[in-house]
Amino acid sequence: MRRLLPLVVGVVSAGVAGTGVYLFLREKGSPAVPVTVVPLRQIRLDETPGGTAFIEAARKATPAVVFIRAYGERLAGDDFWSYWGLWLPRTQRIYSAGSGVVWSRDGYIVTNFHVVKDATRILVTFADKRTLEAELVGADAGVDIALLKVKATNLSPLLPANSDSVQIGEWVLAIGNPYNLTYTVTAGIISARGRNLNLLQGSLPLESFLQTDAAINPGNSGGALVNLKGQLVGINTAIASRTGSYVGYGFAIPVNIVRKVVEDLKSYGIVQRAFLDIETLDLAEEKIGDASPEELQGLYVGRVYPGGAADKAGLRTGDILLAIEDMPVQTQAELLERLAQHRPGDKVKLLYRRQGKLYETMAVLTNEDGETKLLRREIYRSEALGADIVPISAREAEKWGVRRGFRIQNLRSGILSQMGLSEGFILLKLNGYTPESPKELEELLQKVRGRLVIEGIDAQGRQVYLTFTMR
Repeated sequence: MRRLLPLVVGVVSAGVAGTGVYLFLREKGSPAVPVTVVPLRQIRLDETPGGTAFIEAARKATPAVVFIRAYGERLAGDDFWSYWGLWLPRTQRIYSAGSGVVWSRDGYIVTNFHVVKDATRILVTFADKRTLEAELVGADAGVDIALLKVKATNLSPLLPANSDSVQIGEWVLAIGNPYNLTYTVTAGIISARGRNLNLLQGSLPLESFLQTDAAINPGNSGGALVNLKGQLVGINTAIASRTGSYVGYGFAIPVNIVRKVVEDLKSYGIVQRAFLDIETLDLAEEKIGDASPEELQGLYVGRVYPGGAADKAGLRTGDILLAIEDMPVQTQAELLERLAQHRPGDKVKLLYRRQGKLYETMAVLTNEDGETKLLRREIYRSEALGADIVPISAREAEKWGVRRGFRIQNLRSGILSQMGLSEGFILLKLNGYTPESPKELEELLQKVRGRLVIEGIDAQGRQVYLTFTMR
């Protein structure tokens, strides 16, 4: 995977870094961090697209953008006692603010998961100044999307564009609530597609961001990126910055991915991820000097899983994958973006090159278990543990040589975060015992006292043993 730019020292989630999260510690009188407003020279754009195009796009889109405030508590981090292996829970109140987009007339709202992940209470404020309580319907940290629901009708959703058709250089507007300054509109262009930042967490992170130079700042997370027709192009998610504030690069989740994630969360409660069952590599840069432009197109197929979707479709190691459903794939991020718009069981057309000749074939995409049916997996949402506990797939169990395991997803405030466990960690055994279900895992962690040894697999795929003293 190639790096974005040397400039990117850290990628900061736009709704969390700098503004959006305030820790109300038990100590009183903590000084507030002032926001400095720097006057800027007024700039006149003499050649804007269509003269009033920006005005019309903002007028159409602004009513569909909402201001989100999330309140909750989370367990405090390391302290003197945790240094000595003692788990003594302490809580601190939190407040985060961000943006969201009205998805449907009947009350569904889309935002980023990181805006609401620790929330016990969520308030949504509309452009007409109405404020309503919202319920968290579902979320996926690997895509950084959360779906909310308010009790309202006749809302004004945004018409989604086709993000596959978005062009580099196309004008866009970013609408959100940076620094709690509600309903701020900034303009820019799409400066790149298919960016992978290694930002998102989860077992199967999906990153293929649209990059824009429209100013996105902390608090814009979950807001709308729209084209000059006022159509939704993406959900603003992150910025690349040394300081936590905008320095020229912002990133949005393409709306085609958002649409499929929302439909999955509403219909199945989980995101139905589709797999081609191959490992690919970007074509090596050292071949540029002695290869034609045509030979440098596509992805090198490095491994084909036996019995998987690609294997059954006839692909072999050494093939060059060129397109899925007539959409070119030049990077692994683009491949993920194409697959993210499909579900297990979908048939897709593949174009590939083998020994200089072009071939077409059809592949039936699989689920996490390597099967072509939609995934029906128990998701146990534990408030005490502060996470969703999901049994690992049969493919993963075989890979690790275990009978069963339980993955931490959508990590929030709770026992697991206090213990230092991270998003995507797989719990295998507690003091040598393998729990039979997520519920039993929760009960054991709540009851155990004294020495606790957790055997598991961390987010980097390493088998680890962690020791705690529970009191």
